[in-house]
This record gives sequence, structure tokens and C-alpha cells, in this order.
Amino acid sequence: MSDDISSTEQASRSLGKKFLILGFSSLGILIAFSIAFWFWAAHQMETGLSKWVEKQHSRGFEITHGELSLSGFPFIVKATLETPKVVSPDGWWWQTQRLVAEATPWSPLSMQIDLSRDHLIDGLPHDEPAISIVSTLATSTAQLSLEGELLNARLQADGLVITRESHHPLSIATLDTTLGPLRPATAENPLQEFNILVKAQDINHPELEKTPLGGPISQLNLDGTLYGKIPKDKFQKALHIWRDTGGFLALHDASMRWGPMLMDTRGKLTLDNRLRPSGKLDSRIEGADEVVKQLEKNGLINKGQSFGIKLSLAALGKTNSRGRHEIEAPLVMKDGWLSVGPITLFKLPPLAQ
Repeated sequence: MSDDISSTEQASRSLGKKFLILGFSSLGILIAFSIAFWFWAAHQMETGLSKWVEKQHSRGFEITHGELSLSGFPFIVKATLETPKVVSPDGWWWQTQRLVAEATPWSPLSMQIDLSRDHLIDGLPHDEPAISIVSTLATSTAQLSLEGELLNARLQADGLVITRESHHPLSIATLDTTLGPLRPATAENPLQEFNILVKAQDINHPELEKTPLGGPISQLNLDGTLYGKIPKDKFQKALHIWRDTGGFLALHDASMRWGPMLMDTRGKLTLDNRLRPSGKLDSRIEGADEVVKQLEKNGLINKGQSFGIKLSLAALGKTNSRGRHEIEAPLVMKDGWLSVGPITLFKLPPLAQ
């Protein structure tokens, strides 16, 4: 009887030892797989970034940087790039102290990039002053293909301040911008398509105070698609070619709340021969009567002009459900001026000179 018990105990110990060995072996295999998978993911990220850099070189950009280090094992893939600098074909350049990109090992080409450090843009044409960009918090998410193509990107920033030497700063409380995806041209659609989505709040600049509506712009939303391929030329030449080959921006839904005015627009924009925005948009405007009052108050129009415009607005518009005056009027960008219905707002600068 005791021999049977002893045999059973030995069999149990042997089975336990086998399970223990199997457990350690499985753990070892799992650790080895995790290490191999992480290094594969790190290689994928490094390859995608390297291919992206190569594509920018082919487009005439020069990219330099300091040390590139990979870390984050085993849960994330983290790439830290010291002192990156990008020089454009036009000669202007951008630089920051450090970029940090993170991704999960199972999706190494979908990265989150920390952009909260100071950024400098210099070397601008006509000896324009350098641009400094700072923010309290700024992150970008970007998705690359293995060939280095940027499929889509999103930028989110809080407390954004853009400053030029000897100029007043432009501040934006919150900014959320999504670019892409890029859809290639086809036989049915001969122009490339690139989606653009922008949401911004509390845009402020001292020059806005000099406009009829004052400042700040409390809300700006834009949902559009850019049609046409930007050629691999210097920026100004590329814009001319883009426009001359049929390029345009289709605004599916754009809205702005500025002072007493709330405006929703849809339509198509292109560039004129001086590279200024040009086009006519269908728009719904709420609070235009309050704008006229401000124009008269600021001395920009006299009482007779104010009375005539108010009569026109009354004939064209209606009172909406919120008790505010509302009209449907064209938003016109022509000959370098922006006008809303009968009201001229301000000059439009060219995108490049």
C-alpha cells in the first residue's frame, strides 16, 4: 500500500516538474517573442520615418538632426529626435529642440508626437522677421505608410502664441486641425483630394481691434477639401501652377463667430493672379444689423449710409427663431478685399510674394 502511495507521489512530482518546465519555457518563448516584436515595431517606425525623410529630400527639403534614440520597451515604441531642422527649397527653415514620437508596438506607424517645445521659423523671403511659436500643450498624431507617405495628421494645441519680431503676437486659445487622408487622382477624378478640418477658439490680435468687428474672433470652424496636386517647386511657383491647372478649395461647411456676427458659408475658393484668395461663397449671416451699428459708431460710415444699408438688410433678411436678424448674402473675395453683402471688411494679403 505504501509503495502505491510512494509511486503516486513520484508521478505527481514528475508531472508538476513537467508543468513547471513547460511554464518557464512558455514564459521564455513569450518574452523572446515580445522582445522580437518590439524590435520589429521599432524597425517599422524607424523605416517609415526614414522613408518620409527621403521623400522630403526628393522634394527639395533638407532635413538635419542630432541623435535619434529608441526606447519604451516593452509597452510603447518611443523615438526621441534631438535638434531637428527642416530647410525648405525656398530657403526658409524650421527648428525645435526635440521631437518625441510614441506608438504602440502593434501599430508603430500611427504616432503621437509631442510638439509642446518652442518652435522657430526663419529665413523668410524679403528679410521678414522670424516667427516664434509657443504653446502650453501641443500634440500631433500622424499616420505614415511603410513607403513614407503621410496618410493623415492631426494637431491639437492649447494656449498657442505666434510672434514675429517687432510685431504684436497672434494668440489662439485652442486649435484642432486634421489633415488628410490624401486620395490620389483617378480617371474619374483627375485631381488629387486632401481633406482639411480646422477648429479654433478665441483668435486674438491687436490688428483685429482696428476692424469694424473688433476682436477677438471667438470661434472659427472649417471643413473642406483641397483639390489638385501641389507641384515639387518653390512655394510661390507651386501655387501658380496649382491654380493654373485647376486647383481649388471646396468649403463644405465653414463658420465664424466674430463680435456680433455669426456666419456660415459654403462654396469654392481659388487664387487670383497675385495669389490672393478669390471666390464667392454662399453664406448665412446673423447679426449683420449689429455690424452696421458698429460701423456707424466707429465713424466708418455716416448716418445716411447706415440708414441705406439697414433698409437693404431689412428687405433681404428676416428675424430668426432666436429673435436675431438673419440674411443670406454672398461672401465675396475679389481684388484683394473681403466683403459680406454690402459691407467691405478688410484687405486680403497674398499667400506668397
